[in-house]
Amino acid sequence: MFSKEEAKALRLEFWQKLGNRTRRLPGQKGRKRLWIADNTGIKGLDLRFDVGRERIIVALEINIKNEEKRLALYEKLEAAKGLFEDQFGEPMIWDFAYVRDNGREVCRVYVEQPGDMYIKETWPEIHKFMIDRMIRLEKAFLEVKDYLKYS
Repeated sequence: MFSKEEAKALRLEFWQKLGNRTRRLPGQKGRKRLWIADNTGIKGLDLRFDVGRERIIVALEINIKNEEKRLALYEKLEAAKGLFEDQFGEPMIWDFAYVRDNGREVCRVYVEQPGDMYIKETWPEIHKFMIDRMIRLEKAFLEVKDYLKYS
């Protein structure tokens, strides 16, 4: 088990190494990759990494507090599921009532793999999964963004 300080230092190192690894991606020219993340242009819709002790998740998350609005946006995304998953390249997990660790309910479309961010030896595999899936998630999102935003 780790002390709070050790766990914090490991998390910081994990994210720094991920950033360093993105510098070697084609087209980055040594610059750190900037993800869309919460800059999607749609309020309450974020693309996110969720890493912990048991699993690694790359997700599109709808976290609008108003349940009716949150579910309406999720239903619009679900209507474009075929196109979204085609662009992503594999089936995803669709959960309209995902409960985050903090107890807050959100809608999530995600992929996951088992993993523990506190085991340094697994970081290369975890980082590869995260980078590959986030690039694909961004591509799929951009394909349906205008539909979600304007229709």
